[in-house]
Amino acid sequence: MTLPSLINNYKEKELITRTKKAYSVIQNAILLAQIENGEVGFNTSLFDTSKSSEEVAKNFAKYFNGAKVCPNKNTDGCDRFFYSLKFASKNGVNNFNYPKLILPDNTIIGIKQNSACIRTAADCKQNSAGECIKDENGNNIPNTVTHTDCATLYFDVNGPKLPNQFGRDAYTLKIQTNKVVHSSWAPEGSVSFKNIITGIDKLEYTKF
Repeated sequence: MTLPSLINNYKEKELITRTKKAYSVIQNAILLAQIENGEVGFNTSLFDTSKSSEEVAKNFAKYFNGAKVCPNKNTDGCDRFFYSLKFASKNGVNNFNYPKLILPDNTIIGIKQNSACIRTAADCKQNSAGECIKDENGNNIPNTVTHTDCATLYFDVNGPKLPNQFGRDAYTLKIQTNKVVHSSWAPEGSVSFKNIITGIDKLEYTKF
């Protein structure tokens, strides 16, 4: 193997290790919250649909050791933690502007609290890369999507440091009423994350 290939392999192994650790830390924090609230297996006390994302972030922070809360980019010392994340399988970005927890190892967790756990939204039919499928006239084919997450967690395992791309150093978790699942949407790095949690340890993404 060439030196650049060796360096890239090393960096990807490091990101995979950091992803496993971050996922474990997040799961443990949710479990602590469930135990404290007497809700083992449920997440609705912590991820309360009547609360704002900022309120949930501040409450969630107490279940991590040494977490700093950044409600928005205008909070003192928080500006650098608000940046865009490139998608894994299509050109585009997530602005990653949600209230955040900054962990001591530089993992960043963005929290988007939803106003309801079950929602429907107009969207387009998509291919496996998350791109809209066109009809014979070049128009998007409409589709109605049902979302079942009470909240969404976006996490970047090495903070503002590059590559800042889903499927490499960033991933998405969906907080449902009775479980936590990873995003199944390819642009949010679902293929890489599935590889990591099943022991394949391979990152799959497109460089943009």
